Amino acid sequence: MANHEQIIKLYSELADKPQSDFGWDKGLGNAKAHNYAEEWFSTLPSEIWDYCAAVGNPFKLGVIEKGSTVLDLGCGAGVDVLVSAFLTGENGRVIGVDITPKMIQKAKEHATLAGFSHVEIQESSFDKIDLEDESVDVVISNGAINLTSCKESVFAEIYRVLKPDGKIMFADMIDTSIEKDACCSIEQSSCCTAPAPEADWANCVAGTLRQDELIKIIENAGFSDVECTGLTHYKTSDTTFGATFRAKKIATDKFRESHWDNIFKTKDYTQVLWHQSSPDVSLELISTYGQKDDNIIDVGCGTSFLVDSLIEHGYKNISLLDTSRTSLDIVKNRLGTKSEIAKYVCSDILNFATTEKFNIWHDRAVFHFLLLKKERKGYFEILKKSLTPNAIAIINTFSVGGQTECAGLEIVQYDYEKMLQELPVGLELIQHADFVHTTPKESEQKYTYFIIKKV
Repeated sequence: MANHEQIIKLYSELADKPQSDFGWDKGLGNAKAHNYAEEWFSTLPSEIWDYCAAVGNPFKLGVIEKGSTVLDLGCGAGVDVLVSAFLTGENGRVIGVDITPKMIQKAKEHATLAGFSHVEIQESSFDKIDLEDESVDVVISNGAINLTSCKESVFAEIYRVLKPDGKIMFADMIDTSIEKDACCSIEQSSCCTAPAPEADWANCVAGTLRQDELIKIIENAGFSDVECTGLTHYKTSDTTFGATFRAKKIATDKFRESHWDNIFKTKDYTQVLWHQSSPDVSLELISTYGQKDDNIIDVGCGTSFLVDSLIEHGYKNISLLDTSRTSLDIVKNRLGTKSEIAKYVCSDILNFATTEKFNIWHDRAVFHFLLLKKERKGYFEILKKSLTPNAIAIINTFSVGGQTECAGLEIVQYDYEKMLQELPVGLELIQHADFVHTTPKESEQKYTYFIIKKV
């Protein structure tokens, strides 16, 4: 299997000798075969087309608007970067990302040659791009994602940088074989483990996946309307073809709603790893900092038994907030005649609006899922507005060095210093401690609770 260094070596050779035969289609003829627009051939510098190693045409998958921001992953010598820059116009912004220094230099030279001042080229891996959250309208790529070693991380990063309703349009190599034990089946990993003949290394660079495998990864990253629009003429073996894909980033709150509702519809809630039959830590903290007549809200309550315990101990002003209506219905049914004691609010935390004020804010299941800075800022703005003066927020998170994901979603780990950095003016961190949660499967998860006071 080709490694990182081999990839850079090959594409460095292409940067130096674009006319050489590398065993696959490239050049102006390749661009024309993929139906690149004739206007681009006459408008953009003729030199760039020697470097066109496209496996498909991402520009046929949707419209790139004037003034939009476009990110090209694996930009190479900048062919698709320049096309994007032509389409966005001078009021747009186009960022090309690549791992090969010689290709990056070529892309910069070509942008200068074309006279485009709204083009930026970065040397970067695809899973750690130097761009702000939700700053890109369209992400394109052409024959590059199959070169990456962990596609889950790549699509998570694409999701991060895309604006809500942003789109990804890309062409890539896929394995059209139907054998379940084909290289890189998703049951094993998206990372290729089988060696490939050197002459055929491009077919298994870090894992060329089947169509269904790749679509599943994209969907798991949070994208909707994921579609393979068809195969291209481009092939590197009898079973490895170019294909084009597109998808849309749905609003984060809608994704969370769908994700969690599906979990509570399909799984036994007493067997999910975060389940506590007896929420002793939370109950003890609430009893320490609160009173029986306090107004308490359990944020991201899911199907937690905390409400059962609170009712049993005499608390009567309890609100339950969750993005999943199914989870709230499960709790209502479980409580039976006691269900009327609690109030039920179905809402994403970042859309939560209420005139009611709370003395105790409890969160064991929300904050560590907020990956974006602006989401965490919004969370604390809502928390502050929802609390009475001197009220207490109890926030439980996964500890640094512990879990990196939960329920198929990436999480953020916290310790004292990291939480302190997140707190806005008006909130004071007064206590924290680590504790261990034993899952229904007898495994252990490391948590940290934080006691935060509104001042």
